[in-house]
Amino acid sequence: MMDFLHISRSFRQTFAVRASEWALALMLLNWSIVLSASPELFQANANYAPLKAIMDQETLALVCFLAGTGRLLVLMINGAWRRTPHLRAAGAFISCFFWFQITLGFAQAEIWGTGMAVYPVLLMLDAYNVIRAITDAAIIDNHYKRAASNGPDNP
Repeated sequence: MMDFLHISRSFRQTFAVRASEWALALMLLNWSIVLSASPELFQANANYAPLKAIMDQETLALVCFLAGTGRLLVLMINGAWRRTPHLRAAGAFISCFFWFQITLGFAQAEIWGTGMAVYPVLLMLDAYNVIRAITDAAIIDNHYKRAASNGPDNP
């Protein structure tokens, strides 16, 4: 059973190298909170019209909440079992979908705002996080394959 001690130790040991993953997961969660707290956001600002065409605000808030929370949970349990890098890669990949949709929505707006300065960068950063997590998963998978091929009697 995973315990608080593992979560605390893992956080201290890996935060520096996973800071962008933590930050982007939190940003996605915060995005859902902003969408939920401002129910007229898409109607009040014409720049959000393309986003509204992709998905209604309430649905987008819910799926961003689920994706952001899920990703934070995966980061908390990171290292507790072998498949966590695979889950980190999946979380970053799913986040890329949201950053892409938001970027696309702002790119289609009549007037480009600061969103076009920020969201494409978030998309690229999470794409990089997918590659890093896949690399971590491959390293761990190769380690387990070597250990299994050596067997318990042949270290």
